[in-house]
Amino acid sequence: MTVRGRLEKNRLEGGTWVLTAGKERFVLVGVVPGDLDGREVIVDGEREEGFGIFMQGPQLRVTAVRPA
Repeated sequence: MTVRGRLEKNRLEGGTWVLTAGKERFVLVGVVPGDLDGREVIVDGEREEGFGIFMQGPQLRVTAVRPA
């Protein structure tokens, strides 16, 4: 799955990466380049089933992140 949105580092609970794409929010799991914080990005990955501990939205296992 490919999703385009705004990437933000949420510093709560040890820090998570959150991608906001329209009305959807995804918690990103995997390697995310820190220099893209606050930018519009395109994320390739696979949606993970089940619940995550961060309660920010569904988890997306990242395979690639690039600037939009």
